[in-house]
Amino acid sequence: MLRQSCLTAFAAFAAASFFWPGRANAQARPATEWFYADGIIQPDGIDPNKTMKGVWSPTREWIVLFNLSSKDTTVTANFYFEDIPPRPTTKTVRARSSVNFAVQNIPNVVPPNKLYGARFQSPEPFLVQPTRGEYEPYNPVTHAMASFVAYPGPLGQKETKWAYADGLVISSDRVLEEWEWITVLNPAADRDAHVKITFNWPGEQKVHTFTVPAERVKTVDLFNLPIIPKNKIFGPIIESDVPVIVQQVRRCYARGIPVITSMWACLAYPIGDLKIE
Repeated sequence: MLRQSCLTAFAAFAAASFFWPGRANAQARPATEWFYADGIIQPDGIDPNKTMKGVWSPTREWIVLFNLSSKDTTVTANFYFEDIPPRPTTKTVRARSSVNFAVQNIPNVVPPNKLYGARFQSPEPFLVQPTRGEYEPYNPVTHAMASFVAYPGPLGQKETKWAYADGLVISSDRVLEEWEWITVLNPAADRDAHVKITFNWPGEQKVHTFTVPAERVKTVDLFNLPIIPKNKIFGPIIESDVPVIVQQVRRCYARGIPVITSMWACLAYPIGDLKIE
């Protein structure tokens, strides 16, 4: 009897945990939905006066999809922008294999010089890892790179509040400058996201608010945000009334030279399910 009860309980758990969405009362299978918030493609020969986010260097991005399943699968990628509707594309991935595609090679889906975020879905478990390279103009050798595993869905209460620890913008009489951005993706089809960022220093807080429309992405340039002092580390807390994805990007430059020297990009940490005083 005990063995039968355990088998019944296990079967119920498996049914609840691994059904593909769309069936009645079903939950999403793990590792079948992924997100990230901040991407951009810029070609060689860009006009510095028309660059996005103060990014002067040519930029390329590759996305690797790894199918964890023993079955072939099709991954649907939806790209979200600031000012145009989402655009989809699909990729077939063989069983237990990886496929790489270059975002700059699908300009009909992702135009150059447009900030974008992305959502990936598949009926089979898979992983998503975007990698970005930024360059000197007309030089194929990468000057700076960033790579990370995307954030897993589905989204819920946990993803209404995010934080990260190392916020900083640098500008002084030294040659080094560090620029930072916070990018927020709102993948909801029918609700705008009202976002509040609280910047925290010892004994001091400052707030910046903005709205990310449904199925849009928006970035905040912290280097040029008046409330952010230079050369003073801070921890931001990002809150939204709908689930969102939050990503930090920092780039380093030699002052006055519009060629990137280093960068990183990382997803913030979701804390919407934590009770913090």
